[in-house]
Amino acid sequence: MDQELAEVLRSGPFEQALRAAIRARGLSLDRLRSRLRERGVRVSLSSLSYWQRGRSRPERAASLAAVRELEEILALPDYALIGLLGPPRPRGGQPGREALTVLSHHEQVTVAADRTRLLARARMVLRATAPGADRYVVAHPPGTRLLHTEYCRLGRSRDDGTGARTLTELIFDHPLGPGETHVAEYSTAFSGPALRADEHLRHLRAPVDQHLVQVRFMGAHLPVRCFHTWSPDASAPPRDAGELRVDAFGTAHLVDTGARPGVRGIRWEWD
Repeated sequence: MDQELAEVLRSGPFEQALRAAIRARGLSLDRLRSRLRERGVRVSLSSLSYWQRGRSRPERAASLAAVRELEEILALPDYALIGLLGPPRPRGGQPGREALTVLSHHEQVTVAADRTRLLARARMVLRATAPGADRYVVAHPPGTRLLHTEYCRLGRSRDDGTGARTLTELIFDHPLGPGETHVAEYSTAFSGPALRADEHLRHLRAPVDQHLVQVRFMGAHLPVRCFHTWSPDASAPPRDAGELRVDAFGTAHLVDTGARPGVRGIRWEWD
């Protein structure tokens, strides 16, 4: 793979990467359309032309499937082009409905003996409510970064526009059909002030059927108290909503069924 193509596949945008890949392989659009047709995928010349010029982008399930075939035909790594596509744009001037619902979101936070947060691991079960969903966007605050994923791969990251959070795509291996479920896992590391924060919060943008937060404290010295915290509005600081027990295994947990949108989590106090 030449350096120009490798660079544009890392940074995008999609149309530039597609143009560079087609040029590198020396294929005409007509030949590309024929190769797709041999694989049972029908895409018009005008669509291929619009995609590589940025006049439109593949969004529907059939178009996304065609992009996956293009990756193979153009000898690109899996998801090299899919990963450069942003979320589907709203149609008809109206906001698009959520393409995914969160059936469960379970996360465990490990706090070291020196009272720093070492790592957070999250596991989500997602269900598609519309065809073509191929990614989920997670938000994480300053001082945190996504380290590792399972059953998905990291896509693009960007600021949310307020400077308060970074949005990162988790990309699936294929677009989901309506009602189809997918499991995704990711790990988060902490740095700076976030490393020594005595709380772990999760901002839920939509209802979640089951939300579990578990904090595991390492070492002999455990917090003297733990609390469930909650705020219905991300702009307001969470307040204590009840005390939690630290068990004999050094863990405290919070579980909500039918969790409402808002900010919920666990905070702890040391002696």
